[in-house]
Amino acid sequence: MKSHANLLEFTAQAMDDGFDEILQKEWAPNLVIEKHTHPFDARVQVATGLVKLALAEGTKTFQAGQSFYIPRGTEHAEQYGSDGATFWVARKL
Repeated sequence: MKSHANLLEFTAQAMDDGFDEILQKEWAPNLVIEKHTHPFDARVQVATGLVKLALAEGTKTFQAGQSFYIPRGTEHAEQYGSDGATFWVARKL
């Protein structure tokens, strides 16, 4: 996925791609979110900080400027770095 310079660019691309909800989320330092799923597809770009995303195929680390996609219903867990994180999230039901 392409890295976007700001939330406006991220939003424009996501809406062009059919996503209908765009959010900026702030995550606390060292926060751990246990395994869960979402009822929507999510496209995420890390704006600041770091997240470790645990999926069935293994754990991946994403830092500022990197993106990932999680299809609805995909079980995953999240662990945020010592500085927390800010995400831009596009959701599609």
